[in-house]
Amino acid sequence: MPDVELPVTPMLDMSFQLLAFFIMTFKPHSLEGQMEFNLPQAGEARAKTMEDVDPNKPSDVDLALPAQLTIVVKAARDEATAGLASALVVQSVDGETTLPNLEQLERYLKSKHAELSNKDDIKIAAESKLKYAIVIDVMDTCLRAGFQRVGFAPPPDMGR
Repeated sequence: MPDVELPVTPMLDMSFQLLAFFIMTFKPHSLEGQMEFNLPQAGEARAKTMEDVDPNKPSDVDLALPAQLTIVVKAARDEATAGLASALVVQSVDGETTLPNLEQLERYLKSKHAELSNKDDIKIAAESKLKYAIVIDVMDTCLRAGFQRVGFAPPPDMGR
């Protein structure tokens, strides 16, 4: 009985042609690319030797962003809309303002932007059950409103 041979060369040619096609026709979306995030700055070392390091000791410096506005994005809990935003609350030194949608949020942020002394930084505190796409939409809204650096606060529904 003759052995069955599988011709590999034509399959490799086809896979390289498909790869070349997708590389040459790829057009990135305008929102894709670099997003500037704020991470805590590197602190200075305080221990003289490795034996002096205590990993269980809490940090003596809170590395919070100097943002004057925090957007709290609350997640819907009912079964039909689970993971979607149920409320957008902007916290500032003046108090809290609840907004119904992203368009209203953008208008509100643009109006508050002129009043702030720190016009670059803003924080987002998203609940843990929120879909990540909603967080990205809120980030894009903050960038369109004129904030250059978007940072994140811990989820408000997860106790510290």
